[in-house]
Amino acid sequence: MSRRVTISVPDDVAEQLDKIPARQVSAYVTEALRRRQVADDLRAVLRAAGHGEFPYDPVGSAQRLAARQVTPELREAAIARIAELLDRPTDDVRAELERRAAA
Repeated sequence: MSRRVTISVPDDVAEQLDKIPARQVSAYVTEALRRRQVADDLRAVLRAAGHGEFPYDPVGSAQRLAARQVTPELREAAIARIAELLDRPTDDVRAELERRAAA
């Protein structure tokens, strides 16, 4: 089921939408909102697991983990929730996070 809604957006956003074929605007906006919801859910899970709002910083993240500012249990719970939100295997998410931390 779908529903028609009317929204107002700033001119710069309207210009971006104008570049998208008219029949694809709804799909584009739907995908953007769904991605935003996943990102918001991930941030909430990370905050609940004891993570602060940090910029992308794999080295700093590894240092905080090494300093035990995040317990292994909280880290595993966050990884499991991230995997669930991304619909990916937990082991794949864990491996990706470890790869990024080592880079």
